[in-house]
Amino acid sequence: MQNAFLTGTTRLVIAEHRTLFRIGMRKILDDATGIEVVHQVDTYDALVRHAAEQPDVVVIGALADVPRPPVAARRFLDSRTSDRTGVLVVDDRAVLPAAPRVGVLPPAAGPDEFLSAIRMLAAGYAFFARAEPADPVESHGPEQITRREADVLRLLVSGQTNSEMARKLSLTESTVKFHVQNLLRKLRLPNRASAVAYAYETGLISVGESATRARRP
Repeated sequence: MQNAFLTGTTRLVIAEHRTLFRIGMRKILDDATGIEVVHQVDTYDALVRHAAEQPDVVVIGALADVPRPPVAARRFLDSRTSDRTGVLVVDDRAVLPAAPRVGVLPPAAGPDEFLSAIRMLAAGYAFFARAEPADPVESHGPEQITRREADVLRLLVSGQTNSEMARKLSLTESTVKFHVQNLLRKLRLPNRASAVAYAYETGLISVGESATRARRP
């Protein structure tokens, strides 16, 4: 499959065996512009088979052979060989590993949130992704930031680019991009410059603090 940026259309696979959920999602998607549902499946095996065509996004709900969406999503993420396909998990309490193009949306979300999540994932961002659940650090904003996000913030404050941060932390650039976007979302800040100001104003980062504090994995 061609990339959404080349075709102007986001190609999507719905993986859901509950008929009413599947019909509801399909109706929302069919009424939206720039989104094409290329497959509907109800089993994990079928999802893997059609995901080999590299759609832009797969939406994972409850499947006939893997009824818990987080379990199916983790299995799918562990098996995928690239992050070109975004993964949106429809579940109330899914906790997924840190990765770009991964999102979590509760079943009670509205159509606008559903479409926004898909478009963000197709563009390469995370949507409500929840990473490193057992390793939080001090809370300095509306949500806790993880130690890895604190490392990224220290490097961001020192003026490092995504490429430089990736080298220092032994991560890919896309993963660094994911951490930066998640950090801004958690702190409710519009851009990187505001994150720098926030870090100093709140005392999260001291003036002159060395970026060498950032830990390697």
